[in-house]
Amino acid sequence: MTLATTQPRAERPPIPAWAAGTAARPGLERQLDHLDRAIDAARTLGVATDAAARVRDDAAARLGYPADVYVLALVGGTGVGKSSLLNALAGTRVSPASVRRPTTDRPVAWVPGLSRDELAGLFDWLDVAEVREHDDTDALPIAILDLPDMDSVDAAHRDRVEAVLPKVDAVAWITDPEKYHDAALHDGFLREWLPRLATQAVVINKADRLDTAAAESIRGDLERDLGRAAPGHLGGRIPVLVGSALPGDERLGEVVEWLRSAVDAKRVVRARLVATITAAIDELARAAGIDPLIAATAILDPVPRRLAIEAVTADVLRAIDLPGLQRQSVAATRARARARGTGPIGLITSAIYRLSGREARVADPGSYLVRWRDRGPLGPAVESLRRALVEPIRAAAPAVRPALAAAVEPEHLRAGLATAIDRAVAQSDRSVPMSRVWTVIGTLQTIATTATILAVAWVVVWILARPPVDVVELPVLGSVPIPFLALVASLATGYVLARLLGIHAGWIGRRWAARLRAAVHDAVGERLREQALAPLDRLEAARRALWYAARSAGEDARRD
Repeated sequence: MTLATTQPRAERPPIPAWAAGTAARPGLERQLDHLDRAIDAARTLGVATDAAARVRDDAAARLGYPADVYVLALVGGTGVGKSSLLNALAGTRVSPASVRRPTTDRPVAWVPGLSRDELAGLFDWLDVAEVREHDDTDALPIAILDLPDMDSVDAAHRDRVEAVLPKVDAVAWITDPEKYHDAALHDGFLREWLPRLATQAVVINKADRLDTAAAESIRGDLERDLGRAAPGHLGGRIPVLVGSALPGDERLGEVVEWLRSAVDAKRVVRARLVATITAAIDELARAAGIDPLIAATAILDPVPRRLAIEAVTADVLRAIDLPGLQRQSVAATRARARARGTGPIGLITSAIYRLSGREARVADPGSYLVRWRDRGPLGPAVESLRRALVEPIRAAAPAVRPALAAAVEPEHLRAGLATAIDRAVAQSDRSVPMSRVWTVIGTLQTIATTATILAVAWVVVWILARPPVDVVELPVLGSVPIPFLALVASLATGYVLARLLGIHAGWIGRRWAARLRAAVHDAVGERLREQALAPLDRLEAARRALWYAARSAGEDARRD
């Protein structure tokens, strides 16, 4: 039987030139990139990727074999006449045929003789040992496989069909007027495989038993079933052919014409790989609860996310104890002011304050921040996060729920929050502020202290030696000697300077405490936004990557 001519052999780079496509077509390399990204994203989400990985491996393997001839598998149930149909197409007995029992127990290949040697590796990969060749130089570039019955009583037959189907380039699903609604065909194979094949047809064999009206009625039924099973199929409408294996029956012509419509073997192979890869990516996306035709949505919507971060930030800041941090900051500023602004006596009291350990307890905001774990637990903050994610976990696809639940595991969240707080504390500026005013007050306080010492000495001398001194008449007090007035004046000056120092240091300290508190508040909030939901963000990034891969693969496949 004359069908068509063969195509010249293509080069075989890692992605063969015949498979790469033109500038107008994205090419298999891009589709394989989509698949790799989809597999990586699905693994992050906890979706099983074994089937997709097998698709990738099978695609890579098929690209390593010639594509001058494509492989068409005849698939059907017991007694539908697959072998008879092949024999009718070949015009000779290629495969043994029988209606009584499963006859074909191993795949049988019918190939152009000129291509047998170069296809030997491909047949080894397909595990097809029985190869029949023909010498028709005008034959189509097709290797036709007669597969075992998919509904055989021998389970090994179905296993062989399922092992070969992922590797062939096109399929003709063979049925007959009795089995065209068979669940083994529709539920066991068509529902799964229709989306994965670009070149395929359903053949109603034994049409010689039907009149034209009955044959068309069955064809219409099958077309409707296929439209529901594979909506939006990449190859368009899946053809339903009416055929007969009887010698001379003109109804075989529909099958022959369909075969003639796919004479470009490279295009058939490439289209099959594109369809299979696209279907594998789509299955990963749908297992993750992602519809590539609908705009991607966040696992946790922006408003609940913001509210959750605000609640967590408030809980964390309560654990840090910002009011206590403010008291420590003001105390630290006043301690620094005393050291610089109280003169010689202040140096002594500051040293006692520091050496006694009191300064470290009540005037060290840096250490107070670092010791935040001693003051408050992170349990409330962890629970705030978990409450925010209860609904997203419940609404997630079953395959993704374990990964989401692990992302909000309490110990994991607690560790992430602690890390965020530590980093926020580390980046805060905890250096105690200084003021030149303190130095000026310190100089004046030194002068006042010296004056006090001199006044005390003068009073002592006056009391002991009673030298003549001037007096000042004061209301109520009467006559007051100058040495006493000098002592009172110096003490009063020191007191006023000390009060001024305390007021100024308190003002500076409160301003610094406000800045430090705001800095810690902002740093904690920023770190929490970056890290508190980091596990969820990794899942979100994977989800977006999977959506993008599925969306892009579908668009590229439709353009292709």
